[in-house]
Amino acid sequence: MNVDVELDAVPAEATFTTVDTHTAGEPTRILLDGVDSSTLAGDSVRARRDSFAAQYDWVRELLMREPRGHDDMFGAVVVDPHDDDADLGVFFLDADGYLDMCGHGTIGVVSALVELGELSADPTVRVETPAGVVEARPRCTDEGVDAVTLRMVESFVYERVTIPSPCSDASLPVDVVYAGNFFALVDAAHLDGSLETTPTDALVEWGLDIRDAVNERLDVVNPLTGDAARVSITEIYESGDDADRSIVVFGDGQVDRSPCGTGTCAKMTLLYETGRLSVGDQYVHESIIGTRFQGRIVETRERDGVETTVPTITGSARITGRHTFLKDPRDGLSGFSLSASDG
Repeated sequence: MNVDVELDAVPAEATFTTVDTHTAGEPTRILLDGVDSSTLAGDSVRARRDSFAAQYDWVRELLMREPRGHDDMFGAVVVDPHDDDADLGVFFLDADGYLDMCGHGTIGVVSALVELGELSADPTVRVETPAGVVEARPRCTDEGVDAVTLRMVESFVYERVTIPSPCSDASLPVDVVYAGNFFALVDAAHLDGSLETTPTDALVEWGLDIRDAVNERLDVVNPLTGDAARVSITEIYESGDDADRSIVVFGDGQVDRSPCGTGTCAKMTLLYETGRLSVGDQYVHESIIGTRFQGRIVETRERDGVETTVPTITGSARITGRHTFLKDPRDGLSGFSLSASDG
């Protein structure tokens, strides 16, 4: 049966155009049209993200949550950059809120825009994010974008703390690392289980408990900016012979299907700090579903007494669909989550 669909005939009080990608298994729903960017105030992408959150958080809920999305959906909004040297601006959102930086999402945005002809496939594309400007280097073939290498924001080890273990009576060492977002990194060897044998639900619960405990223990202040912050992501990792593996828990219990771009940077920075990774060494990081990113620390710096690393990651994204989403005025369901505490 052939059906000629005319969306103009459907009543809509709002219409949104997206292109969806996945990067190593993790989705990115990229909002291309539907929000008037001139209404986003601010002199940076971070400020415009905050303006979006104040005015259009209902759009985030509409596109990320059910029935159009799901609890593990992730998104990106493309805006004009403020930095004169940047080619585009991007900020990131999920079913629970917003993040300052996202590696997999940036790879998805650059890959999609280049393949759609909306962005020139220059050797280097500068992307302004809420965490700062990152450099993307798309590797193109006749078939499209094969992979993207990102030169990420500076990363550093913030502090090591000890908290009660979420699964035993023991104490749990946690490394807090900044890589565009603040991470709580935990070696799975200190927990009762492994990434192979422990149910994902248990790992998610432990991840949320660890994050809460670290935030109760620490008043985080970014030493490079002076801004107050919170640990937003937990990364439980295991070491392997040919690749390290991790599960990354964020939001309201979301699990990153990819190896997590910022999480890969955080782990490399921790390994450098502890003398187990040198500048220039290749690092392979595997996700909970077996997909991989390649990483490398290309430079170290010292800023205000803080030793930082400059990491790169390489991964591939693929377009999964193009969508026009409608908000029908007769539809009483805007966006909901069965797991979110606020319903």
